[in-house]
Amino acid sequence: TLDTNSSHDRLQISSDLRTVTQSGVPQGRPHHPHRFACWPQALCSESFSSGQHYWEVDVGSTRECHLGLSDVSWCLQKDDDIFSVLHGGVVTALSVPQPPRRVGVHLDWDAGLLSFYSADSMAPLHSFHQTFTQPLHPSKVVKKKKIKKLKVLHRGSG
Repeated sequence: TLDTNSSHDRLQISSDLRTVTQSGVPQGRPHHPHRFACWPQALCSESFSSGQHYWEVDVGSTRECHLGLSDVSWCLQKDDDIFSVLHGGVVTALSVPQPPRRVGVHLDWDAGLLSFYSADSMAPLHSFHQTFTQPLHPSKVVKKKKIKKLKVLHRGSG
């Protein structure tokens, strides 16, 4: 579920806390120290600090999409049908012959592995190998009004 305390004030969060839509109108949320002020971004309320976790994000036909953007995080970016990953200020272009409608994210905290997949075909998109030292939160940036919604379709551990 999405964390309303972190969501940018111009993002609408659905009543079930699973869908975010960009709004041109401030939502009037009270100040909160975890609220994003610059990026139109929302974190998920769940964080992971051990075990294996998988979730999917519906990127649909959105033109631009960022999953997990932060200066100290890992990010999969979509701009039109061009995919890239970002970590530590370094952008790496990806070869994605068939752009997915859903992106799967697999986190194996203990192995230090964060992987992105085309959830449509389970084709790997990119993996990061890292020793994680802080809890990780799924995150979504909604940068343009043309991006309508994000839904976390499935999340589980095992």
